[in-house]
Amino acid sequence: MIATVDQALCDLLRKRLPDGTAVLLGVPTEPLAAVSLTLFGLRDDTRGRSAGWDDVRDADGTLLGRRPPTRRYELSYVVQAHAADPETEHDLLGRALIALTDEDTGLAYELRLADSLPCERGFPPRAGFVLTVNAAYTPPIDTDLAKPADEMHMAVARTVRPLVPPANAKHWARKRIEEA
Repeated sequence: MIATVDQALCDLLRKRLPDGTAVLLGVPTEPLAAVSLTLFGLRDDTRGRSAGWDDVRDADGTLLGRRPPTRRYELSYVVQAHAADPETEHDLLGRALIALTDEDTGLAYELRLADSLPCERGFPPRAGFVLTVNAAYTPPIDTDLAKPADEMHMAVARTVRPLVPPANAKHWARKRIEEA
């Protein structure tokens, strides 16, 4: 799932940044015009998690398998621009900011800017911002199912257990609840 998010962010930036701008997962080791994405934080997002498994059925209603609940994770990236001069860095960073926060990114992820600066997270002082991606992971369908029951017997007992009075001599009144 992380590799898929990495690839989607890199592809989006490559489409929207000027030709010749490198898009890297990590800080460049040689001087070149680049925008870098450095993954530094992962967190399980429990807010959107469903509690139960989903049944997966075919068109006839036959149970094909069960899918565990979808899990969501928050991936935090530091996005920084690297260039020969600050003006070019700021231009690249501005383009990256617009590309990643534009409403029409086409990504199936929720993107938002974090409240902290990269230098507050231990990154070198350089123009940049923190981007958090909320991505879903859908586990594979479990198809190892028990065969359906051949028959099932259900019954209802007509007996009522007698009430046993408590040891402290209180008497309990018997009540009957009837529903229409």
